[in-house]
Amino acid sequence: MNKYVIDLALKEVAQAHFVDQDNARSLMNSHAEGSLAASRIYRYVMGGQDDTVAKAVRENLSVRRIYRELLAKTSAFYIPEALAASTEEYPERHGEGCLVRLQDSRAQADQVYLIIEVKDQRRDLPKSLTLFGVEDKMVSLDLPAGRNGVVQTIIDRSSLAAVLLADPKTEIFLR
Repeated sequence: MNKYVIDLALKEVAQAHFVDQDNARSLMNSHAEGSLAASRIYRYVMGGQDDTVAKAVRENLSVRRIYRELLAKTSAFYIPEALAASTEEYPERHGEGCLVRLQDSRAQADQVYLIIEVKDQRRDLPKSLTLFGVEDKMVSLDLPAGRNGVVQTIIDRSSLAAVLLADPKTEIFLR
């Protein structure tokens, strides 16, 4: 008889992937009223407007997980969770080819500037930012047009986006 030693961390990762696949399979094979086709979720990920999918992403954990997986495969930039915690309130987050940071607004104490810098100015600038935090918290923001490799917008300091950007465990997707 063979004895296999299984790394517990790898086992947990594998189990999470099996759960995600099972959720995706259940969602796609469901013929119940209100079910969503995977192609519809994909269109939404690619920038299509669909209020039904938007609501399902906000309210249904299975749909949100499928959305995240599709986003991971199609994003122009991805910044994984930080390896180490920072002492700064809003740490800079570095990804391959980009930087995301928050800067205090001097005019309004309850607002911060969200600044996204793309290193290669020949690349298209992102049009949306999606954040996935712990406990399946998620928020997406449409971004304004940028210039010279920089996109800048203002967000409320107390917003979910600011809270998630302060957390080093948050994943950042830019499309």
